[in-house]
Amino acid sequence: MIQATGLTKTYRRGRSPALIDLTFDAPPGQVTVLLGPGGAGKSTAVRLLLGLEDGRGTALFGGRPFRGLHRPERRVGVVLQHRRPVGHPRRRALGHLRMLAAAAGVPARRADQLLEQTRLTAVSRHRLRTLSPGAERRLALAAALLGDPEILLLDGPTEGLSPHDTLWFRAFLRAFAASGGTVLVTCSDPAEAAALGDRVITLDRGRTVADQPVGEFVRDRLRPEVTVRGPQAGRLADLLLEHGAEVRREDGTGIAVSGLARSEIGEIAYRHGILLHELADRIAEQPAPQLPVLASDAVHRPRVALPADPEETVVVLRPGAAVAATVVAPLHADRGLARVPDPPCPGATDPMPSPSRPEPSAALTPWSE
Repeated sequence: MIQATGLTKTYRRGRSPALIDLTFDAPPGQVTVLLGPGGAGKSTAVRLLLGLEDGRGTALFGGRPFRGLHRPERRVGVVLQHRRPVGHPRRRALGHLRMLAAAAGVPARRADQLLEQTRLTAVSRHRLRTLSPGAERRLALAAALLGDPEILLLDGPTEGLSPHDTLWFRAFLRAFAASGGTVLVTCSDPAEAAALGDRVITLDRGRTVADQPVGEFVRDRLRPEVTVRGPQAGRLADLLLEHGAEVRREDGTGIAVSGLARSEIGEIAYRHGILLHELADRIAEQPAPQLPVLASDAVHRPRVALPADPEETVVVLRPGAAVAATVVAPLHADRGLARVPDPPCPGATDPMPSPSRPEPSAALTPWSE
């Protein structure tokens, strides 16, 4: 079991935090997925769990921190973000795995067993530089399994793989979890997270925005659609709307339909003599929950947005001050942009505004990177 409490990674002033107060449990018998786009903090979370980066919070593997484990390779199998090649490019796959087995103190026959288990027997004599991305990823997984661990921690195991290799990884990780193991993986594709995980933790800009069982995650983030393309897609869209479907136009001659099955759409098109070039099911992604931009996310660098109206007053939030604002004088063609005045000293009283001094606008321009 993996227990993470308050994992936080911040940098010096001027940079947004990479991770803030990540707390979760990854129980045995399940695949737990950390989901988020690039920069959401997934890889940082993995490195904090393993103690590879300095930060705050605690991470326990079976009740102990990773560095406190005796023979950690026998408790936790780790595959970090993939880098090619996985070893010396001229070394052969079998020799590479046997070398790692010797370093881990396990018999050489364990390497042979894992090559068969990961379907790499056919390429065991191939040099690492000649392996496909899928074979390299399987070899990295075999190396993580050398110590027969009870926990697997993988950073983006299916990123960039072919559909065939992706399906193999899904089946393998789910079988590992079904046998009582604990699996924690990172992922950036919601559809892949739904196919792989039993529980999905969604990250956005280093913060947790959702922690859901996979069924609830699918209802909130994914919906089935049917892609339809053809020269008469507009006419078909009108007919589908009459049948209660939701239709969204896409580029070219395509539409996306929800609320009707693919067979129903085909029957409607056939009855009205409408030619179709494509009729296919797909999974569409709903927008992820959004977090507000906080003052701690601001980059400490002054920036002023120009108003569309020369007489408009622009108010810019200064970094680190959520309520204090700096008023920029109106922009005139002959004056340019007035100098941004420094904020008043604490305790100082601000004089009453005069008719020549514009009042702050109610609309605030949020501070952004």
